[in-house]
Amino acid sequence: MTQHDGDIRPARRPLTVFGIAFGLLFLLMASFSIATPPGASPDEPAHAIRANAAAHGELWGPESKTIPGTIDQTVSTYFAKLESHMPCFKRNVAVTASCVTPIQNPDAPTTGHTSTTVNTPVFYVLVGWPTAFLDGAKGLYAMRLVNALLCSALLALAFTALQSLPRSRWALGGLAVGVTPMVLFLSGTLNPNGIEVAASAAAFALLLLTFGTPAAGRWLVLRILGIVVVSLLLVNTRSIAMLWLALAFVIALLLGRRDVLRTVFRSWLTWVGIVLIGAVAVAATLFYLRPRSLTPGYAPVGAGSSWWQGFSNTIDNTFSFMVGWIAQFGWLEIPAPALSVAVWASIGGMVILLGATLGPRPVKIGALLLGLAIVFVPPFSQAAVIHDAGYIWQGRYTIAPAVLLAILAGIGLDRALPAADRRLTAVMRVSVVLLGIGQLAAFLWMLRRYVTGLQPNLTWIDMIRAPQWQPPGGWPTVAVVFAVATGLSVWFLIRALSRTCENIEPTAELPTGRSHQL
Repeated sequence: MTQHDGDIRPARRPLTVFGIAFGLLFLLMASFSIATPPGASPDEPAHAIRANAAAHGELWGPESKTIPGTIDQTVSTYFAKLESHMPCFKRNVAVTASCVTPIQNPDAPTTGHTSTTVNTPVFYVLVGWPTAFLDGAKGLYAMRLVNALLCSALLALAFTALQSLPRSRWALGGLAVGVTPMVLFLSGTLNPNGIEVAASAAAFALLLLTFGTPAAGRWLVLRILGIVVVSLLLVNTRSIAMLWLALAFVIALLLGRRDVLRTVFRSWLTWVGIVLIGAVAVAATLFYLRPRSLTPGYAPVGAGSSWWQGFSNTIDNTFSFMVGWIAQFGWLEIPAPALSVAVWASIGGMVILLGATLGPRPVKIGALLLGLAIVFVPPFSQAAVIHDAGYIWQGRYTIAPAVLLAILAGIGLDRALPAADRRLTAVMRVSVVLLGIGQLAAFLWMLRRYVTGLQPNLTWIDMIRAPQWQPPGGWPTVAVVFAVATGLSVWFLIRALSRTCENIEPTAELPTGRSHQL
């Protein structure tokens, strides 16, 4: 490798990159796991019931006769009553989590009602096992940490795969833009949305690496096996995740090298993997399409509206939904602070706009496909269920394609801009620092909401002077861990971006890859 400036150093080994990225991501996600009160993430009580039942061998249950749109499952009283103990602070940012009263006889078995009937059992089996030997809040926190482990491993795999591309400086930056505070929050609490986003990023990165750089022998086998495992996990998160996987596959094909694609598709393992993914996807689809009631046990907003009302009102809210990509903590009642929104809107907008316009034709086509999905999947999906279920669409449902778009835009910039330029390097370093500041601001804002409540007469000083609620270990400890992890992540990312540089022209054929393959 030719050094273009004094900052360029040989790339680290993939296992080292993976280990560092995994450790830092887990610390960030685990901080959200501890800082978020039990049940204070979207639909977490319902997911906790399903996971607790799965840990005891009950993967499904009969449709509830008392609460339409749910199933009955035998769980501990703690999980069955988790949501009923939350109304005191749920969606009320002026009230802290200290209002929650203890649940009586939390370990006693009882019947719980969960609305997670549209999900396959895979996620709940993967995260629910700690409650086989841990009860109450300890079991919930343990399940959150397991989810954080899985998501951090998937995102670390995506980072490692992108770092192994011949040119990936901006692609890594795109992934950093994609890992918003909302991604860390969903990954650190109990919700399949986190794994959906992380697995989408990992699948896309592995596909880009496999279709774009040559590999043979065990390296090719490892890449294909990685794609298969991640894809199987992805299609079992949510039904719409199959669309994200299909888009990732098509776009990676568009960006792939012909000689590499010939090698990949001549391998029998590739076709075995395709058949296996297809078979599991069909089985998951049959599960998703099982007839079930969509009418919840309350009067949903917008229920009974026409198809056109659902479509038009949802497409009108396209830009409002984008705030949900950055952060909407709690039950979506805690939007990100203005600082975090400004950071992601400016840096993310810059990367996506420049990458989609300056990149080569395949990047432009891919960006168009993802853009159309982001804009039109929500209104069509909402219109299909509005009559029975009302308005259910949330911005977090399209975080996955947004992350893919950020990575793709980074790929476009890597192919359009000089491999090394001191001015661009300075811009990237400042952008990474700003992203770190935006992460910390969002985390502290969420903590303040639960510790003191968001009231006009209270300030940041009241978090120290008169905290009303504390997470395990105390909020200062959690805040320090998150701040240190954020600082180390910023340092590591800047170092990784400095190491990622090759002596090639933007229009030249991509080289074979690094000396240390993934």
